[in-house]
Amino acid sequence: MSLPDLVIHPLVVRTAHVVSVEDLGGRIRRVRLEGDELGAFVREGISHPAFSAPGFDDHIKLIFAGDGDIESALPRQLVDGIEWTPAEHRITRDYTPHSVDPDSGAFSLDFVLHGDGPAVSWAQGAAPGSPLSFVGPKSSQVLPDEATSIVLIGDETALPAIHRFLKERPLAVPAHVVLMTVGTGTPPELPIGERDSLRLERMPEPDGDAIAALFDEVSSAEALGDTPFVWAAAEARALLPLRRRLAGRVAKPHRSITGYWHQEHSQEDSETAPELPEPPVAWFAVRAALQTGFLDALRQGPRSTTEVASELGVRDVLDPLASVLATAGLLVRTDSGRWELTDLAVDLVDDAHERDEYTGTQADQVLALRHLADSLRDGLPAWQVDTGSSFAESARTDPEVAHHLEHESEPLVFLQHGLRRVLQGLGGQDIVVVGPGADLVTRLASGAMDGVRTDAPDEPVDVVVSAMLLSHLDDESAKAHLRELAGTASRALVIDSSVPDGLSSRLATGRALLRFVTTGRDARSRDAVGELARTAGWTVGARHALGWGVVADELIRDTTDTARR
Repeated sequence: MSLPDLVIHPLVVRTAHVVSVEDLGGRIRRVRLEGDELGAFVREGISHPAFSAPGFDDHIKLIFAGDGDIESALPRQLVDGIEWTPAEHRITRDYTPHSVDPDSGAFSLDFVLHGDGPAVSWAQGAAPGSPLSFVGPKSSQVLPDEATSIVLIGDETALPAIHRFLKERPLAVPAHVVLMTVGTGTPPELPIGERDSLRLERMPEPDGDAIAALFDEVSSAEALGDTPFVWAAAEARALLPLRRRLAGRVAKPHRSITGYWHQEHSQEDSETAPELPEPPVAWFAVRAALQTGFLDALRQGPRSTTEVASELGVRDVLDPLASVLATAGLLVRTDSGRWELTDLAVDLVDDAHERDEYTGTQADQVLALRHLADSLRDGLPAWQVDTGSSFAESARTDPEVAHHLEHESEPLVFLQHGLRRVLQGLGGQDIVVVGPGADLVTRLASGAMDGVRTDAPDEPVDVVVSAMLLSHLDDESAKAHLRELAGTASRALVIDSSVPDGLSSRLATGRALLRFVTTGRDARSRDAVGELARTAGWTVGARHALGWGVVADELIRDTTDTARR
């Protein structure tokens, strides 16, 4: 999503307290929350803004502790954000606040009482005075002004967002609501207007094909106009057919499809539930299927392997490949014996970032793992053993690698409040930004301060900023980069991801290993960054924690120690 589509909020850890509990129609329990920390407040010397959730589908992250120690589960609060420190028993769930009081910040949460998850268990026991800790929202979506109508599709978990849209009307266009409910209970009344429509569908189990068909029925029965906006929220897998249906009919900026929850499987089902495969065999099969165009060919409809081979100009020996893809949950056979993509495969084919995991730079990092043992023995990064070039050289010469690093820098958008504060604190009138995140940092700074640019200077400037590059470089390349910065300005700011994000340890450890593939070393501590900086002619000043493991180190050129440069 682009910057104009989002309003970014500073992330603050807050605790509110229950003031009322109400059971509504169906299985819904409404909990009203208030508290001093919903207004502007000061904690441990840090001033925080009042709670704000202006978007109809904003979500906050509720925080629970499996062992009951909520203090250990809470993230560390920073000046402009949070740090998810490792916490073994932390459990988080996303919920949509509604009926937000603009003065006090008080709001309500609706819980669908199904299953026995941590949020449901908390809601079942909630009573006046019960505390609830949360962070967010981190951003709010800005709806397109040119939308001619909006289609809102959701199950009971989407009711708060749908109700809030209808009540607040952030778009003054006809709203066509499709609500899927379980059982015979009556859902809460919705504020439907004269130009709106409402379809109530009983759906005992999430049915992806039925949900996609419902959109077809609405688009046939209602006047949606040339540029409708389609919003949907329900069980994640059940929404995949709708994503496919909309891909060629509704422009990406005019659709928002979000999986609010995941269908729980029994132990027997969990072993066969479709998931994107990981190395070795299935991963290579997916990679080959994307590289040859096999999956893209099936995106146009069912084909036999012979038909696909003829269409692509490859050997007619695709049956073993198709069988592995079927086992991985990406293909199914039709009654006529042809192969057809599953919804999981359609999602993969249509998502450029998902494809990158199999055919792009991230896939090349995975392939370099075959040289991991050699890297551990001789210290040369596995990427360099595999490609013959350092990762720094690849980033300079290969547009695909450069694009991958730019994509890796995108989370900076959610840290913009702290980033702007640090940049303004530098006091420089002429600031040049380099590195994969240079364009994004410059865009984030625009409007808040002048003199921030990305073009290479002809003469020294006040400050040079390195954005999201250092951690991708081996030590020699990192020293060379820091020396280049010293030739540009007498002061520098190095923005980088140095601390693993503790919210998802599994994801963080996987990324750490791929980072090791390119650098031949583990994540640099502050002392390690300082030693690199000193060898390149810098002294280290303040370190600013921006959140999510991203830090900004201030450097001052050391004019007394040129011999070490």
